[in-house]
Amino acid sequence: MRIFISCLTLFFICSPFVSAQLKNAIQGTKCARNQVVNKLVVYEDGAIEAECGPIPCGNSGERCIEDQSACKAETDIFSGMKWAKNGQSLLLRCCSMTVPNKVYIGTDLVTLGSYYTGGLVSQSEKYVKESSGPEYDFVVNVRTEQGGVRVWVYRIICPSSHESIEQKQIAPVQNPSPVQQQSSSTKTEQFERRRQHLLKQIAESQDQPSESVTSGQESSNTEAEGVVNPLQYRPTQYRQRQKDAPEPVRLL
Repeated sequence: MRIFISCLTLFFICSPFVSAQLKNAIQGTKCARNQVVNKLVVYEDGAIEAECGPIPCGNSGERCIEDQSACKAETDIFSGMKWAKNGQSLLLRCCSMTVPNKVYIGTDLVTLGSYYTGGLVSQSEKYVKESSGPEYDFVVNVRTEQGGVRVWVYRIICPSSHESIEQKQIAPVQNPSPVQQQSSSTKTEQFERRRQHLLKQIAESQDQPSESVTSGQESSNTEAEGVVNPLQYRPTQYRQRQKDAPEPVRLL
């Protein structure tokens, strides 16, 4: 994680113009229409940084509600946040989402100095391997806890491009765990094993510094192209402590 932060620092020092452009264009408030949070970083000083990316199918953001303690994963997704008056808990911006299918992956605690990253799933890690449609992991809900931020992760499963409209309509909409509704207990067991495997991968990704370097470089390159939407927040105590201090270069 230390190397990851260093890469971001180097990028912002070398590219102040790009940083200023992102700051003016985005202002760190919310995801854009048809975007979801696919990355969340919790810095050691308590600052939280989230990034948004476009979903591969469906739509989101048609209807949004501000200042919620939690988002209803069945109908709404986390799309923005701000600190509550106590400076410790988060108030969420929850937006509607309509996709052909989505499944619950799991929950994990992002500790200080670490991060969770989702996004497009590789072919070898897909839940529906026989389908050519893309799959996409994203954060539905967040909550501050002792030592970090808890995230709830879902996966969008898009239909193959050659599937008919009728087939797409059959797929359950906004279902957190559709496989568990199937009558076959074998499929339910397979889904649970798959979910545990994905949770293990999420945990292992936080312990690999080489991936951190890659993620930092990819984040910098993507920011330079202006396609990400970072959301950045500081706890109240940290803002007061840094009121007269210069702004750290690693944050927008």
